[in-house]
Amino acid sequence: LKSRWPTPVDPGGSVDPPSADVRSAPANMPNAEKLAKKSAYFNKLIDLCVNSPNALIVNVDHVASKQMQDIRLELRGKAVVLMGKNTMIRKALEIGHEKHPDAGMEKLRASIQGNIGFIFATNCTLDDIRETLSKHRRLSAAKAGQVAVAALNLPSGPTGMDPSQTNFFQALNIGTKIVKGQIELVSEFPILKTGEKVSPS
Repeated sequence: LKSRWPTPVDPGGSVDPPSADVRSAPANMPNAEKLAKKSAYFNKLIDLCVNSPNALIVNVDHVASKQMQDIRLELRGKAVVLMGKNTMIRKALEIGHEKHPDAGMEKLRASIQGNIGFIFATNCTLDDIRETLSKHRRLSAAKAGQVAVAALNLPSGPTGMDPSQTNFFQALNIGTKIVKGQIELVSEFPILKTGEKVSPS
């Protein structure tokens, strides 16, 4: 009879034992640590919604990590900043609604869209939080593919560019004239409108 498992023999005469048929757990199965972190996040959000009902929902598109760090530091002891994936937030609010049906978490769940987070006022007013946020607002360069959050126009007047660069403006259909050896824009030219997607050009 032939053995199901081949038994290779090395020159020294030792025999390798049959390989065990070990079935590993799926790689995407959440481990105990991940489950514990999820549970802690759910409990924290639900507790804040119930016990600290005054909060702001903030959009964090184009907000740098340094800005978020500075905001957290300034609000420490006054408010709780809580971010998270939308799927996690919705799940937490769903669980919270089952436990506290009168807390209004189901209505809040329906409004979770985009890149958002919460700032719960635990020891301050919402106006205090708004003031802190306004202090940390920063201008940033537009990037291709983003949706413009503000309009941008090229002002009329001198550009500081020499006449040899008029082709650049002609390609964009921007009216120019030469004054005192430099290019001037004849009128204000709109570059971006609020809500438009930024193009590579």
